[in-house]
Amino acid sequence: MGGIRPARALPRILVALGCVLTFPAFVAAQPPVVTWKGCSDLGCIGQVKMRVARAARENAAGTYNFSVFSNHEIYFEDLSSSTTRKILHLTQPDSTFLFFGVHGAEEAEALRAKYQTRVAHVMILVLTLMAKGFPEGVGAIPTTWDSRKVEMDRVQFEVSAKRVTSDSFAFRIQGPDHVVDGDWIMTRVSPWPDSQSMAGWTASNGVTLPALTLGELRQLRRR
Repeated sequence: MGGIRPARALPRILVALGCVLTFPAFVAAQPPVVTWKGCSDLGCIGQVKMRVARAARENAAGTYNFSVFSNHEIYFEDLSSSTTRKILHLTQPDSTFLFFGVHGAEEAEALRAKYQTRVAHVMILVLTLMAKGFPEGVGAIPTTWDSRKVEMDRVQFEVSAKRVTSDSFAFRIQGPDHVVDGDWIMTRVSPWPDSQSMAGWTASNGVTLPALTLGELRQLRRR
């Protein structure tokens, strides 16, 4: 792709795509929801692969990947159907969502709501239960499977985990309404490069992006 478009054209492109939205961020600037030893909330999350066999309250059964980048951007994959659906969540300076594998604004909004509320709630539940079951942190999780009984909101859960590396673990959560397992890496990953093509991705209003790079979109959002 050629050089960056002239600055005077960028705001018109951004308005046309409807990229600037003010949905609340995944975790807003407020007291942490979950604090674990050495981290809290998104600071505990680098990459998570989560298989949700049952999540009755959230209606969130499926397979999902989360990646939280060191620049606070978040990448989400919904692998629950034959077509992988994706979100790139740009969180600075406000909250903007880009979608892949959806058609139109209605599908985009449904995926955003699923990611930001239902699936995110399950992931925060897992983190909360891990913090309660293994309060000394990842370094204290045994390298072989260990199970703990944890009560939360008068509900009994069985929390099982084994440490894989110094910053990662496998987990299993079982409760009356939840059966979840997966793999959790604490350390955040490097963000996608500015050269990443976003052609074919969709803005929240359902408009397909033209041949823009991620760097151009980041520049648009700083203006």
